[in-house]
Amino acid sequence: MKKKKIVSASAAVVVALFMFAGCSGKSGEKQYNKALSAWKDGDLVRARALFENSINKMSGNSQKSTALNQLGLVLWELGESQAAADAFSTSANLAETLSGANLNMGIALYHTGRIDEAEVALNNVLGENPKNETALAILGLIELQKRNWAGATTELTKSASINPRSAAAQNALALAELHQTKNSERAITRLKQLISANPDYAPAAYNLGSIYDHWLRNPSAAMSWYKQYLQKAGENGSHVQSAANAVARLGGTPATTSTTRSAAPKVNPAEAARYMAEGSKLHGAQKYDEAIVAYRKALAADPKHKTAYYNMGLAFYAQGNYSDAATACNSALNIDPNFSDARYMLSLAYAKQKKWNDAEREARELSKTDATRGGQMKKYISDSRK
Repeated sequence: MKKKKIVSASAAVVVALFMFAGCSGKSGEKQYNKALSAWKDGDLVRARALFENSINKMSGNSQKSTALNQLGLVLWELGESQAAADAFSTSANLAETLSGANLNMGIALYHTGRIDEAEVALNNVLGENPKNETALAILGLIELQKRNWAGATTELTKSASINPRSAAAQNALALAELHQTKNSERAITRLKQLISANPDYAPAAYNLGSIYDHWLRNPSAAMSWYKQYLQKAGENGSHVQSAANAVARLGGTPATTSTTRSAAPKVNPAEAARYMAEGSKLHGAQKYDEAIVAYRKALAADPKHKTAYYNMGLAFYAQGNYSDAATACNSALNIDPNFSDARYMLSLAYAKQKKWNDAEREARELSKTDATRGGQMKKYISDSRK
């Protein structure tokens, strides 16, 4: 989290994974119908196998596309998000007019961190239906992740205007507007209205706590909202430990309940340091895949290790994987927004992908902490665009 400026965005878009029914071809129809029945009965493992068998026996692209989309939904329910994304992708490629498959693919790709691919899929959805609120909302979250506040505000405003009752879109829009305009009162008003309409929506309470804590320096109000978040979120909240720690820091009762103990991440600095040293050695030997594995292990031991994210970004960059390099550097900056090395590499990774607007935005941010390298990056971008 950006300690002074960033409010953690925990807005998970409420998505509708569309289901397409029907399979007119006789080949594979029996297996397909059995798969639908198993899925309806909740036997996901059997449904998966039957869908896969039916797809292998089908000859028509339309039928295969429908079955692949449904297989993707089953895989999603099984927690295999990468496999689900691949199934949705194949479905969309077989029947490009099947906008539901593109939407499902975009959702899955977003949640697996394949941001660039997600943007393509979601923009394809908007090409068919410019008012698809889910596609617009996730595109807004992607812009939030990239800290493109203006872009996030634009996409999320569109989504929220289509469905003003979408709690996730309103929550994310409050964050985007906050960072773009620096108007904390406007964000507070939106979030309080959101909670009034959706009393059980926990992320808005957490973000209100963050605003009062880090923007307005009002510890009593911050503590009140953090406590409300803990009550609303229960043990499954994504920010339970962070909120509990904030309450303790602000002078409230320390987090000692079984719920917060079970949610507490296990941080092992010594183990993280060991894996960092291992990763650096492999990195130096140009064994980038193995270095990335070591850096991931370091992050498992210490999820807030900004240098592990940064080094991982360097390894991805060395492989020519500029998309994942940008994602890793973004993660480092989410921990420390003044991490100039990560900002430099993020701008460079965007430039390599010819995402000039993103590259220029990060170069401008870099100039605030490192004027020399910020200027160098701006010149590099200008020269590269010619």
